[in-house]
This record gives sequence, structure tokens and C-alpha cells, in this order.
Amino acid sequence: MHASRPRRRATSLAAVAAAATLVLTACSQGTSGTESATGSSDTLTTYTPKGSGSVDSITWNVFQGEPQTIDPFQSADYTPNMINSNMCETLLAQTPDYRIKPNLATSYANPDPMTWVYKLRGDVTFWDGSPMTADDVVWSMRHNLTDKSSFYGYLYSNVASVTKTGAGEVTVKLKKPDYLFNDELASYAGVVVQKKFYEEHGKKAGTPDVGVMCTGPYKFGKWTQGQSIKVSRYDGYWNKALPLKVKNIDFTFLTDDSAITSGLLSGQIDGTYGPPMAGLTQLRASSAGKLYSGPAPLAVTLVVANRKSAMGNADVRKALQMAIDWKGIGTHVYGGEGKPASLQTVPAVYGFAKDDLTSYADSVRTDGTAKIEEAKKLLAGVPADVKSKQISLVVPQQAETQQLGVGIKDAADKIGLNFKLDVVPATGYSNYLYDPATRGGTDLLYTQFWPNIPNPLDWLGLTAVTGGTFNQSGYTGIDGLYAKAVGTKDEGARSKLVVQMEKKLHDEMNPMFPGIELTNDVWLGSRITGAPAAFDYVYYPWAAHLTGTGK
Repeated sequence: MHASRPRRRATSLAAVAAAATLVLTACSQGTSGTESATGSSDTLTTYTPKGSGSVDSITWNVFQGEPQTIDPFQSADYTPNMINSNMCETLLAQTPDYRIKPNLATSYANPDPMTWVYKLRGDVTFWDGSPMTADDVVWSMRHNLTDKSSFYGYLYSNVASVTKTGAGEVTVKLKKPDYLFNDELASYAGVVVQKKFYEEHGKKAGTPDVGVMCTGPYKFGKWTQGQSIKVSRYDGYWNKALPLKVKNIDFTFLTDDSAITSGLLSGQIDGTYGPPMAGLTQLRASSAGKLYSGPAPLAVTLVVANRKSAMGNADVRKALQMAIDWKGIGTHVYGGEGKPASLQTVPAVYGFAKDDLTSYADSVRTDGTAKIEEAKKLLAGVPADVKSKQISLVVPQQAETQQLGVGIKDAADKIGLNFKLDVVPATGYSNYLYDPATRGGTDLLYTQFWPNIPNPLDWLGLTAVTGGTFNQSGYTGIDGLYAKAVGTKDEGARSKLVVQMEKKLHDEMNPMFPGIELTNDVWLGSRITGAPAAFDYVYYPWAAHLTGTGK
């Protein structure tokens, strides 16, 4: 549900330096227009065009490299989820248009504030032909509830018990009302695996030699370490509404920009999400396929990590945010595919609070250009001993993040802040996010963030509430409002509470800066079409939409 490194990979340091110069020039001169140098436009599409043909086999590259596991309970990043989402299904589904609907559960009910009841489909089978039962669902949910290694266990914090209450029924009892929990079952908090398989294989489930046993449209085939994961179509799949026209998919692990771009242009790779930014111009001009952009719940942002530093001062935070040319960064660092965000939460996840959050976001929206003089005026009232404290930002050693860091340092320098940019190896950057000892006194951290589900409470719970994965500074300012919102059944009242939280976060510019909203890119070679262009490949069976073009 997050990325400690960007979707696109690093290029040479020379290229970084050249791009950084461009960024600084943009920050100094401003930006204009709706198109970037790469030819990106504002046109977004949720789905790519439908086709009708069948394809025997395709190669799809997962841009972040080889996963460590394909166990869905341990999967919370681009690569494992992009593969797993086609194999392991959830009780509810989040669709490419960011709705949540029944899936393996045909319906759900909330007969009282402390109870959720799920009716299960009766026509679902695992890849070995055995039926999915309530016992499998109960085991899967209890695994999330009780196994401390599960990434999604925290979403069960308000769950008291999970029990089978009928042949096709499962009941969840809560410790206190929780109106976020149900929606979270559209993430791997609601994944269903075969009980027998997991009991037999234990912690070896998800490894190259063992794989998984699930109900999805594609079944695990072979994992050749360092090379690829092969999956094949499950012809017994229950959801006949999905085309399921591609028989075999070979998921490869290339991470080098040039190799990926060459593979896409030559047709050796049929498709990928997040194609290399360095290759976008070539891809757009090529007849070997087509590049599409779709909406996404993705944000590039800064996380306040140390409230005891100058970043503990609200005026310092607000002045730095004001001085950053987010528009220039979106244009020149992210190829025109990033635009300044109004709030910490991006529009794709406004969900039940869409009307209220849109209205509030519009009221605080800026053009994203640097406001240097206004920032200096704001800093004028900050005590000298606070303003003189060094502010450190750590970014991973990759092209986009280094350019981003240079742009932010430039902004800080212009308004007189004592700012230090630290670039660390990308392979170890996640330690700064999750390990306090590694992070030390670091003041700001880069992240590219995405939530579990299209629900603003999920976003806020991860980023701005005590215990949230991306609340490194230990911010507590909205804890009370958040708890009240999670326990509020009425969506209108819950929406108003969300706006109160967003307003407080925006007024304090804490604990995340509104940064850049990103779009989602997908490249489809000339043989295939149909994949969602929207960012919905981490929990939804996107590959089941692929069809042949007849070429």
C-alpha cells in the first residue's frame, strides 16, 4: 500500500544532474501549459479499448523487480500485488472506477453496530477443483486476525471473533463499531486462500517451490527465480463476466529502463504498468503498441519524521510547502503526469466523502507554483533559533527522487532555511521509513504513497493517526476525530468528520505535505488490449480483462 521507491527506475547520475538543472530552471521561471515535454495530456481513461480475440501467451513485466513472496498476507507493494491480484481474490472487490462491491461474498449485512454478516458465493472453486467454503473464509480471516506476520492484521484491531454461522455464511463480531472494516475486505484484509493448502505448507506458502492455492482467474504455474513467474488461465473460474482471453502470462522482473523500453518497442514484452519515464517519448511515438494513462490514488509527498526539529514549527512547515514549486516538479520531474495536490488525501480515494472533500479541496487549491516572498514573510515571525536548525531530507538514489530532492532543497535555500539533502542507496531506503534507528534525527522523508482502498479513512489511518505506518513523527492531532469517524454509521456525518480532519491537517501542514498527484500509465503492445488504465492492479484481477487485437 505504499512504495518506498518510485514506479520508474534510476538512470545515470549525469542524467539526474541534467534533469535537476531543468527542475531548478523551472522553479525559477515558472511553468505553463497543459502538456509536458513528453507530450502528456490531461486525458485519462479508466479502461483501455475492449477486444475480442484470444491470445495463447504474453509477457508482462513487473517494473519493481522480483518479489520476495507471493503470499497475499505478506504482499503490500507493486510487484507482488500486481501478480497476486490475478490469483488470490477478496471477499469484496474494488473496481477500476473506485467502487467497492461484493465479490467472493455475494452480500453483507450490518444488523447491529457490533456485527457484520457475509453471505458467500456457492459457485467458487480453488484451482484443484475443490469448493471454497465458509471454513476457508474463516481460516483466512482469522489468519489476518491472529498471525503477527500478516501485513493486514492491524485492520482487525476492532475484531473480536470470526465464526462460521452457516454453510455459506461468516459472521464477524466487533469490539466496537467499525465502519471502515467492511470496505477493507476489498484489500488483502479480505483475501481468501485454501485452508488445507496453508495448513499443509505453513510458512512455505508463497515461496517459489510452493506457490499459493486460491480462487482467482489465473493459477500459479512456475517461479523461476531471477527470471519470471508463470501463471495460466483457470478455466473453472466463477466470474464469467470477465473476458479471460489470455491463456498464459509470463511475469518478468526487468528493472533497467533501457532494457524495458527496448523490450516494449520490440514486442518481446507485451505490456507493463509504470513504463519507464525515460522511454515515454519513444513509446508514444511508436506503432508497436499504445500508451494509456488513467486515474490513480497515488501521491508523491514528504512525511514529517521529526517533530522536535524545525519541522515541529507549523510556520516553518507551511513556509517550506509554499516555497516548493510543485507544479514545476510535476511537469519536469514527473513528465507532466503529476499535478499539485490540494490535500494530503488525493481525489481518487475521496469515496463516501467525495462531495464534501471536493468542496473543501477547491477552497484551498493553489496553482502549485512557488510563493517565495509569501513564504519569507511567514518565516519572519519564526524565532531565529528555530529557523537556524538544520532540516534534513532523505531520498533514495534514483533519478526522480533525486530531482525531487534538488527541487525541494532549492526552495528551502531561497527562503533562508538551513536545509540538507541526503541521498541514500535505494535498496536500503525503506529502512528509513520503518526503522527508527536508521531514521535517527531525519526530519523529512520522501514517499510515493497509495492506500489499500478508495476510502479517505484508510488513507488517514495510515498517515496521520497514532500507529499509522506513515506517521513517523507520532502525530496525534486527529486521533479523536478519526476514532469517532470510524465508529459513525451515517455517511453524511462521517464525511463531515473527514473534512474536519483534513482541515486540521492542512492548517497545520502536518504530518504529510500535499505534494503531487500522479496518474497511472499502462503500455499495451499491438497484440493485446482491454487492461484497466486506472491504478487498480494491486487487489483486482486486471489481467482477466486482457483480450487479443487479432494482430
